Amino acid sequence: MSPAARLCLAVGGVAWLLASPVAGQIGELHLGVVASYGTPETYGPGAGLVVGVAPGRLVYVGLRWSYQAGATKLQVRNRVQTFAVDLGVQIPAGALEVVPSMSLGALRFAQRAAGASMHSTEFFAAPGLAVEIPVARVALIPEIQVYLAGSPAVLRPVTHRGVLASMRLVVPIEISRFRW
Repeated sequence: MSPAARLCLAVGGVAWLLASPVAGQIGELHLGVVASYGTPETYGPGAGLVVGVAPGRLVYVGLRWSYQAGATKLQVRNRVQTFAVDLGVQIPAGALEVVPSMSLGALRFAQRAAGASMHSTEFFAAPGLAVEIPVARVALIPEIQVYLAGSPAVLRPVTHRGVLASMRLVVPIEISRFRW
């Protein structure tokens, strides 16, 4: 085969590869609920709502609201509401996706003791790690986060930093396909 024929075959093969369809990445909208449990004194068990978007399933940007029922000890009742923006990077790992993330937002601490109540809102950052597990038409997303919050001005001091474990149950809805 002549060098010119080899060159034509090589160029034709490259052109064919470039023209062939490439698998598209799916953009997803996540709608769901979250159940969580954290440092018992302050965070305790909780539940809330999540909404997020994963364009191209490369990154994740979401909003989270949750209400934590902290401990009630010696007539002191602690509660915390979380208002957060979740930012993460999705890393494929077989059928799963590992998502290192950072949540940023506000925690609204509420404390009631002996007929008096006090509220305090503090900024927080929470680095975390989640794993997205597809199950039928939903996704289970277990996550562990470390809550780093400012010290709330409430009646009695409370632990304002701690570990929070959560489980999100979301319905992933395809919103678009990205082709490279």
